Amino acid sequence: MSTTLPPEVRARAATLYQAGASIRDVATTFNLSYGRAREELIAAGVQLRPRGRPSTRPAGVPKAVPGTGKRARRPLNVEKAAALYRAGHTLKEVAAKTGYSRSRVHVLLVQAGVPMRTVKDPRASRITPAKRRQILQAWRAGRSHAQIMAQVRTSSATIHKVVSEAGLDPRRPTRKYDHKLMKKLRAQGWTFSAIAADLGTTPQYVWTVVNGSHLKSYVKRGRRGGDAARVAS
Repeated sequence: MSTTLPPEVRARAATLYQAGASIRDVATTFNLSYGRAREELIAAGVQLRPRGRPSTRPAGVPKAVPGTGKRARRPLNVEKAAALYRAGHTLKEVAAKTGYSRSRVHVLLVQAGVPMRTVKDPRASRITPAKRRQILQAWRAGRSHAQIMAQVRTSSATIHKVVSEAGLDPRRPTRKYDHKLMKKLRAQGWTFSAIAADLGTTPQYVWTVVNGSHLKSYVKRGRRGGDAARVAS
């Protein structure tokens, strides 16, 4: 008979079984199949109990899930899960922290009477406190909406909501950008994103500034061509 457990581990398995655990419990505890757990116990010189005899499971040994050989999960700490949810964590985040599925967390929280947020609730009320602090720190540091959106990965509407709720003015003073500098940096090989990040605006705005004169001349040429065609006809 071949065995896989080291002698000291096999001895622990034997002690667990002799304390009242079933072979299935031993298999679950040591991550073995039922047959392998039985062989390990026999190899340890344990006198197996007759089948069907009820066993007394020692404290701390979780009951195996029937038909799976896996340990039963510990009950969800609903109070902790509810506290996480009320603090702004999403159901998905709470599920990841507790080891349960999102749907199961939702069901248990509803059963516990925890009010669920809806899609109509503003996103700003559903973000984590850490993300809220990031937005406010960036805002107080003088960063623009575009810079905060890129840094925190959020929307302009969320920034506006978070800043307003903190009692701050969500409007930034109108800023005049150096168009000549934008074109100069672009001529030096800077990307639109790099220029936007450096000057605190969006890549789209930089693109418009850099290519605006070309677009205007293209439109004028097109109009002149159309007028000439109409005249010729």
